[in-house]
Amino acid sequence: MVGSKKIVVLCTSRIFDSQVHDYIEQVNEYITKMDAVLLIFAVNADIYWNETTIPAEAAVFESIPYELADVVVIMDEKIKCRTVTEKVIANARKHNLPVLVVDGDYEGASSIVFDYQAGFENVVRYVLENKDIKKPHIMAGIPNNRFSDERIEAFRKVITEYGFTFDESMVSYGLFWAVPAIGEAKRIIASGDIPDALFCANDIMAINVSKVFQQSGYSIPEDLIITGFDGLEEVFMVSPKITTATCLTPAFAEATVDYIEGIFDGQILPDDIRCTKVMPTLVTNESTGDPTTAIDNDVLLNNFNFGFYRHQDDIQMMYKIIMDMQASQTPEEMIDRLNDRKLYDQDIMGNMLLVLNKNCFSTDEYYFESMEKKLDPGDLTMYVNMDERRTICQLEEGQTIMSPENELFSSMVETGNPLIFNSLDYMNIPLGYVCYNYADCDNTRYTRTASTTGTLCMGIGSYINMSYQKNLVKQVNDYYEHDLLTGLYNRNGFNSFFDHIQEEKKNSGIPVTIIMYDLDGLKAINDNFGHEEGDQAIAALADSVKKSCPEDAFNVRFGGDEIFSVIMGECDKDSIVKKIDVSLDEYNEKSGKDYRVLASYGIYTTAFNEDFAIKEALAIADTKMYEIKKKHHAQYSMDAESMIKKKKK
Repeated sequence: MVGSKKIVVLCTSRIFDSQVHDYIEQVNEYITKMDAVLLIFAVNADIYWNETTIPAEAAVFESIPYELADVVVIMDEKIKCRTVTEKVIANARKHNLPVLVVDGDYEGASSIVFDYQAGFENVVRYVLENKDIKKPHIMAGIPNNRFSDERIEAFRKVITEYGFTFDESMVSYGLFWAVPAIGEAKRIIASGDIPDALFCANDIMAINVSKVFQQSGYSIPEDLIITGFDGLEEVFMVSPKITTATCLTPAFAEATVDYIEGIFDGQILPDDIRCTKVMPTLVTNESTGDPTTAIDNDVLLNNFNFGFYRHQDDIQMMYKIIMDMQASQTPEEMIDRLNDRKLYDQDIMGNMLLVLNKNCFSTDEYYFESMEKKLDPGDLTMYVNMDERRTICQLEEGQTIMSPENELFSSMVETGNPLIFNSLDYMNIPLGYVCYNYADCDNTRYTRTASTTGTLCMGIGSYINMSYQKNLVKQVNDYYEHDLLTGLYNRNGFNSFFDHIQEEKKNSGIPVTIIMYDLDGLKAINDNFGHEEGDQAIAALADSVKKSCPEDAFNVRFGGDEIFSVIMGECDKDSIVKKIDVSLDEYNEKSGKDYRVLASYGIYTTAFNEDFAIKEALAIADTKMYEIKKKHHAQYSMDAESMIKKKKK
């Protein structure tokens, strides 16, 4: 529960699918009267019973806030992955939450199921009872899949009742999908052994198989009868229209609401496991030689046309969004672009919340190699509220987005609108998730969530890749232009810098100061303690120079202990060298070395103009530096190695 609202978590797929959308709309209508809110966690593609290579998109189910939920509902047949469903059930049961599986049967969860086997039996029985069938055949789904096997068993049972002997030659496997079903249909045609009734295990296969046979010169239903199963709207958009059995959404929605109401009222306890069966409804059509079942084809066609043309407009908008995200220089700029209401239709990019992994925008390591295919709630610490002006917020340690303490999330729940969660992923690695918050269940908006999520995935993923590539280029340039020992610019870096400042007109006439540095007694350090210690002394001087010079100073190591600074504009040069001396004194005091690091300086200031010659300026500063060095040598005349605290034994 969040505030006054009970929380119903719904796990599903493809919320824009007409059956799923109708189910959500009807369930939401009833639960809002119970002062409850739907949190919808959805993937945009069926996982398709793949239990070994589960896509990163399924990481959205890792984000379920079980501690806030009052009941969990899983549309198992829509997600199509037992591994995912079993994990959600296990996590829910750890929190003592009641779980309702729609269209699936799992231990520890109540269920509402269509009696698919009985429904498929009715389709086969209707055809065999009313048509003169001599050679029946079934286009099944995936071999050894529960749903496919049930329909094969239903087919076997009914044809046996009508005097046929079942054998495996009566079965083809279209894998529940268009392309393999088309291949199987072509194989049947090539064999010449043409059935007079072909019972397809779903509508997608039936629609495509019908098309293949007609293209090969066969007439439906005169030469062979074709049936489907599932009740997709598309069966009314083809010729001939396909006989099917529809799994009516209202029956599922009503049974779901009854279960939720029973949980809320305390009439059903979390451990009270129940199973409700719903019978699919036979829908006869032209593919079996029957009159078309009444449906408003004009409305259906208009809906398809509207969706198609709106999709064309959206494609252009989504492409522009991706390009703009890729061109952004910072995460903040990218989010600013997404919020620019002058650029984009806010019906697409508005009303949503982005929750991103805090490691997304780090360039220290490559995100897509360092991350696993899961979402760690502890990493989801950045959120972006797209409903108002840009907000980027790092949450404190231990905080989460979906908690009653999070004002933004609580305010979204209090609206009473369904909250729709999609995973954000790129290269099959999770980035975080997006939450859509619409004021109604308009399927136009629900349909857009898939393309919007895809756009965000592509835009953010491309931005991460390009940022990492830019960082690699910068590292290569830094390596090429910087001295490895000191981190100061080398000759290449200095030449690039000097070419740049010469081109900038704003530098004309301003003061330029050259400070040349040289270590005192470097030879003595090398001879007495080794060249590695000499390198450390050079690095200590370089570090003091970097800390003491202005931030925009250009500090260079040409080689050996030859170090100089170029400072554009006014500066307090005496203060700079004083700071360096103090810094070196502090180093000598803390280093524990048997020698002291001391330096001489030469300073030259002039005007930066077209007559300025850097080599001459460096030579003047170098001359002045050697004048100071001579004074130091005179100071150390009684002991040429006076900077040595104690000679190496």
